[in-house]
Amino acid sequence: MRIHFFKLHVGGNGFILIDVSEHADIKPALFSQISHSICDRRYGVGASACLFLSTDNTLRFFLPSGDECAESLDGLFCAARFAFDSGRITRELNRENSVVFKTMHGDRALKIISSREFKLSLGSPFSLVSGKVIDQNSSGTVETFSVEDKPVCVSAFHIKSDIICAHPSVTSTDTFFKFYTKIRQNFSGKKVYLVFSRSITREILSIRTIKRGASTSTASAAAALVSSVLSGGSETAALCVFEKGSPLLEVQQAKLSEDIDNSRKITILWDTSANELYAVASGAYLFEGFYETRSTT
Repeated sequence: MRIHFFKLHVGGNGFILIDVSEHADIKPALFSQISHSICDRRYGVGASACLFLSTDNTLRFFLPSGDECAESLDGLFCAARFAFDSGRITRELNRENSVVFKTMHGDRALKIISSREFKLSLGSPFSLVSGKVIDQNSSGTVETFSVEDKPVCVSAFHIKSDIICAHPSVTSTDTFFKFYTKIRQNFSGKKVYLVFSRSITREILSIRTIKRGASTSTASAAAALVSSVLSGGSETAALCVFEKGSPLLEVQQAKLSEDIDNSRKITILWDTSANELYAVASGAYLFEGFYETRSTT
């Protein structure tokens, strides 16, 4: 079977998108098998998930394991970009000015801000430890740990995914993976993602994460903002820029100026009156191509 696909990303987290309307022979029963094959990073194209978009805007998310997941925040931004660019939705024809997808969790709407910016509600942040809702006045959510004899402020959140946010003074590769190992040991049995965050200004956060989950970029950016607000480092809105290593401020500014698709950054807004988080972002195309797979179903 020859499959036409697009590969998109948001914040460096890559996804395969397949427009099911192009393929009469791709039935839902094949989604799991196709995802398992095409998302393989060694023998396939490689991606954090495969998105199957049907003519009626039904959107289904399948992981590299072949398992279906209920939702992918990052995937929603990629699908919104494709839906807008492919003419499935236009501002002139859509009075609500939004892209609406049918998912396992019901309809998910992304407000169209521009052709390169979409706004998505993330709900309220929760404490990963206690399970309680976190608001701007929450206390006891930030703890200090010692990593390589240096103090590191750490917060544990659930924002669609389980995220540990740390604010180390040094974000070397060695430190990152050592700390990630400790986090996994302390939260055994849970799939926890780690994000390192550092403030460039009160409005810009530079973050680093391991992107392997279906919502990792968006959830990590949201956790970084919430943690920064609670520790007094940021206002209730920030631009989150994804980094490799610890580049200088000038390097980050140059990356932002090159980001014509608005895909290397995610803006997080925390409406503290309603206690609701919002993300503003856009998926961007990496490439399109064809993938040959053998159907066994």
